[in-house]
Amino acid sequence: MKSKVIKIDRLFVVKSILVCLFLLYTLAVIDFTLINDNFGRSISNIFLADKQAVNEYLSQKINLIPFATVKLFINAYKDTNLGTFVVFENILGNLFVFMPFAFFVPSIFKKINHWFKFLLIISIGVLIIEALQIVFLTGSADIDDFILNVGGAMVAYGIFNATKIKRGIDKFLYGECNET
Repeated sequence: MKSKVIKIDRLFVVKSILVCLFLLYTLAVIDFTLINDNFGRSISNIFLADKQAVNEYLSQKINLIPFATVKLFINAYKDTNLGTFVVFENILGNLFVFMPFAFFVPSIFKKINHWFKFLLIISIGVLIIEALQIVFLTGSADIDDFILNVGGAMVAYGIFNATKIKRGIDKFLYGECNET
């Protein structure tokens, strides 16, 4: 009895795994930024809000002044009104949360192979998240979040695209003969 051997294309398997991990990561970011009750977020706010709640959200939860929130956190820390963990969680959390996109996006979408294309994509993604926070009245829409999210992603993009690191990632993902 002959057994059939099915040859699976390595590139297909790697891309499939990357896409699945990317989707899981994207869902985690959506949960973290829009839904997670641990951070006082709930998209049901939009269904429960009256005109006063909407006006209150718009006046208190939107910041368009660059670095105002960062200064607020640092000053609250200096005045011992906030613990170190809370300050680091906010500032470093915003800096790190979109960094994995710098790995996933160029690895999955080969046409996004230039820093400017990546900057455009990540900026649009972060703006969508910030806009959805306003639409669902959840979290806060903050220019500091945008700056830190995009800045962190761009730093990671620079690191991942350094020649030796990029070659190492490609070799790890796609093997000796890079089929990308």
